Amino acid sequence: MGVSNGMRAVVVMLCLLALGFLSLGLMNGRTASSQGSPPAPLPAAEETDLPAGTTLELKAGTAENSLAEEESDGDAFFMEYRLNRDRRRAQEIELLQSMLNSADVASEVRQEVQYKLLEITNAINQELALETLIMAKGYADAVAVVQPEHVTVVVRDADFTEEDAARIADLVTRTTGTPLAKITVFAKK
Repeated sequence: MGVSNGMRAVVVMLCLLALGFLSLGLMNGRTASSQGSPPAPLPAAEETDLPAGTTLELKAGTAENSLAEEESDGDAFFMEYRLNRDRRRAQEIELLQSMLNSADVASEVRQEVQYKLLEITNAINQELALETLIMAKGYADAVAVVQPEHVTVVVRDADFTEEDAARIADLVTRTTGTPLAKITVFAKK
């Protein structure tokens, strides 16, 4: 008994849908875990811990070390974000390539898969262009995720303003053609 082309098309479309939900789940899971939990509060010192009249001094190196740790955390966030995005894309491409290599795929489905691969390639190129342009504007780091219906940009900037967000959103619109209403820009310090 053979499987009809219509049935194959339905199966391929279900696979594409599942892939979309998988990538959405990875995006949501990554965002929540990347932000991490807030640091645990320091235990309160009791009055008996220090003799009366004792003052505490902050060593100069301590502030610099915490600043370096924050920068390291920021670097890690952007590296992890890019790695997760690239892994997700690689999984999508691998699945689509395997569908293209399958002899059982109907020509209509093959054409849709080729279109999806082209769409992913364009998104990768747009993300790279956006990240490069944003950093060229003076931001320490940036990561962009271009999807068919939405673009998200995360910028590393401690003094991020709404004006900065508007400037970056305008850059996204000019680069990708995405309307402003479908662009999200936020800062990670």
